[in-house]
Amino acid sequence: MASRYLQVNGTHVTEAQSYLLLMLGSTLFVDKSRDRVRPVVNLFLDELEEIDQYSWASGTLAWLYRCLGQASRAGARGVAGCLTLLQCWIYEYFPGFRPSHFEPPVVGPDEAWASRWIGQPATGSVADPSVRLAFYRRALDSLTPADVFWTPFDQRPHLEVRRSLYTGVIRFADIGEFYDPARCLRQFGYRQMIPPPPSRPQRADRPEAPGGYVIRIPESFDAAWDALLSHMVHIDMYSQPWRTYPYETTADYLDWFVAHSHCRVLRDDGDADRLVDSAAVRFDH
Repeated sequence: MASRYLQVNGTHVTEAQSYLLLMLGSTLFVDKSRDRVRPVVNLFLDELEEIDQYSWASGTLAWLYRCLGQASRAGARGVAGCLTLLQCWIYEYFPGFRPSHFEPPVVGPDEAWASRWIGQPATGSVADPSVRLAFYRRALDSLTPADVFWTPFDQRPHLEVRRSLYTGVIRFADIGEFYDPARCLRQFGYRQMIPPPPSRPQRADRPEAPGGYVIRIPESFDAAWDALLSHMVHIDMYSQPWRTYPYETTADYLDWFVAHSHCRVLRDDGDADRLVDSAAVRFDH
């Protein structure tokens, strides 16, 4: 790869491939090596005429899902992936975590949505990382459904991007992750129902050290991507639009959610509360 892309008198094709390799490696498929690019990215650049036929959005999301899974391990010391996407997602859905005293501007039709947040300072922070972590965990635990902006992009986003209701495997090269919009129907403007059981990978190893994190999904699952009509949430049949408020659920959903989820991220003990209280004094909103 080095001899191919670093030649002095390269062709225009080689120059374009070199630029795309740099752009993809430093934006969509970032790892923790700082100045290196995953060789697998090169596989998608051999035929430049085919670049616009790939689903770069779903590939980016699959890579980010894998990086978040690895970062959730106790032995992890950082996070990779397209963190621009993650941070902007947080700002859009959780107004309480946006930069202070800032109203994002309206973007034009040819502008990236994330450009709404360019150059904005982050919210105030606490110097001690352990205290800062406790503070944000408490802030998450304090969220109510009314604190979430459930449909920041459109009231019915699936009408604009139909494949957002695809349910199945999304993939970046050899990395596959499950994508299931039935678990977040409120983001599509519909009442949340109890979702069907999640799909199971062929193999899943999630040790404490992120280096041994392995999720293996059979390639046979990939066929769903090309059969959209039979592998999507037919939302009009599956649920009903909101009737009273944007975070509406069916009568049985919340009991199911409490029974199947970790509803809090911060344990309830005196030490945690003291950390949070001391952080709040120094936290600049």
